Formats: sequence, structure tokens, C-alpha cells
Amino acid sequence: MRNVATIFLVLMTILLITSGILLWRRRGETDDYSRIIQALFSWVSAFFAFTFIFRTWTETTIADSTFFDPEHTFVPILCQVLFFLYPLEIIRPSISRVKIYTLLFTPLLLLVFIGMCTGIEYTTLYTYADLWQHIGEFNVWFRLFALLVMLFYCFSLFLIPYDWRRSSADRRFIFVYAFGFCLIGVLHFTIQITHAYELVLAHQIVWIAFFVAVAHYELSERLPAPKGGDESDEKELTNTESDPLWKLIVVSLETRDLWRSPELSLTLLSERLESNRTYIGEAFKRNTGRTFIEYIAQRRINYVTEVLKSNPNVNIQELFNYVGYRQRSTAWRNFQKVTGLTPTEYIEQLR
Repeated sequence: MRNVATIFLVLMTILLITSGILLWRRRGETDDYSRIIQALFSWVSAFFAFTFIFRTWTETTIADSTFFDPEHTFVPILCQVLFFLYPLEIIRPSISRVKIYTLLFTPLLLLVFIGMCTGIEYTTLYTYADLWQHIGEFNVWFRLFALLVMLFYCFSLFLIPYDWRRSSADRRFIFVYAFGFCLIGVLHFTIQITHAYELVLAHQIVWIAFFVAVAHYELSERLPAPKGGDESDEKELTNTESDPLWKLIVVSLETRDLWRSPELSLTLLSERLESNRTYIGEAFKRNTGRTFIEYIAQRRINYVTEVLKSNPNVNIQELFNYVGYRQRSTAWRNFQKVTGLTPTEYIEQLR
């Protein structure tokens, strides 16, 4: 098992260092600190992975250590703080950093300070019998309490409200990040109370997959949010007098620019109108000659091309983000389907 764990640790170290370098080199493409944070965290994680290679062969890994070892209890809390910095940058980039960081991280940092800097003498626990024998001691339940708090924070990412107007990531990625974050925390907590090598290996695999997925999304998919404000755009003029349902659809799409929402779907629209998906779909086909998906894509790409015609030097990624796209591949595919050209080819023609 140690040989397998070592292989994964070496692979993990290489991938983390590489991901950090790639993210750091392209940190200027976004107007937030997300890539800087993730690059630094990748390197910090690579350092810990490297040290675990030696621990694996000197029998001092988490699986070989004592229950609720102070180092393995409080150091992960510091890592958890870093885990939060990245999603806060992409989920709610406009939120007051000082305010949210103070409210969110003060309890965690206070736990770390009390646990590591106040001179508490920790009873060494080798077995479950030792744990129950000393369960009434402050140092024992304090360590257990710290791990439970860490576990609670792992799930708290699911509680952050999502606002597509301010977020530069789609809801699916946010869910995947929160799930991965949660799984890493649960595995760490379980390792602390079981000391199973199989879980240590699973923890390494999840950690690798987590960082590779985030790096891939950052470098290949996520579209940065516009640096400017949320500008208003001209409303589409559509004759709706002869079709009351279509009139309701157009009004609904124009309300708060719903057509730009990355969460928009035929199901969501039908729920807003308290109508049937089939009826809504037929209304699009009847009035535009297109399906719902085709109409929304056309609407978004038309807006993009109009802006490009007036200013070919505009940041195309931010423009795609503005009209509702959060993944680069989807935006590029729809642009080429509507215009017959890639964004690069279209801009070159304008110039």
C-alpha cells in the first residue's frame, strides 16, 4: 500500500506544481485574484504532498499517527481558509472582502491560535480505548470540536447564494467545487478517526482530481466577468399583438435581462410563466422559426456581433460572459454556429 501511496504522492506533487505554474502565468487574464489564489494553494499543497512522501516511508503518515494529532487537526484548518478564497472570488466577486473574510475566517483562525499557540498539553491517544478514557479532558474534546467545525465549514460552500449577474462561474462548476471541497474534508475527518491507508489513498486521488479539474476550468473554460458595470442593452422589438403567449414570453425574457441568465432553460421559463414546456416551445417555433435553444443562442450572439462591430477590440471573453455564457467552449461553439466563423475569424474580418 505504501508503494501505491508513494506513486500517487509523486504524481500529485508534479501535477500540483505544474497547475500552479500554468495558473500563475495566466493570472492577468482575469480581473480577480482567483488564479493567483489557486496557484499559491497548488504550490502549498505540493509542498505538503512532497513531505508526505518521506512520512510514508518513515511510518509517520496520518494513518500511522495518533488520534486527533494536533498537527493534523489544526493545519488542515489553515488549508481550509485557502480553499474558501478561490470560490469567493468567482461566486461573489463584488462582495466586501474585508467583511466576509472577517466573518468567515475569524472562528477558524481563533481555533488554530488556541490550539497551537496557547501551550495546551495534548494527551496522546493511540487507541479508541485511550480516546474514551480521556474524553472528558479539555484537550481531547477541543481537538474533536475543531475537526467538527472544519467539517461544518466544508458543507458551508453550498450555502453561499449564487447570483449569475455577479458570478463568473456557472452553477454546475460551483456545485462540483463545493462537492470536492466537502469530500476532501470528510475523508480527512474519517482518516483521523480510522487511520485507514485505503482512505489516505482515496484522499490523494480526490485531491489530484480536484486540483486538475479546477485548473482545467480556469485555463480552458471559465469566462471572466466584465470589468465594467452591468450596462443596459436595447430591447428586441418583436410583434407580439397576435400571440398573447409570445407576448408574455418576450416580456419575461426582457425582465431583468433574463435572456442573459446562464441558468435560463425552457423548464425555468415555463415555470415562470406557469405554462407547459410544450406550449412555450411551440410559441418559439411559431414566432421565430427557431427552437428555444436556437433563439437564445441567436439573441446572445447577435448582441455580441453588434458590440464587436462598434468596437472590435473589446474583450470577447468578457462579452460572452455578459450575454450569459460561463464556459468558453459553449460560447465559441454557438458563435460559430450562428455566424459561420470563429470569434477570431469574425474579428479579423472586422479589422
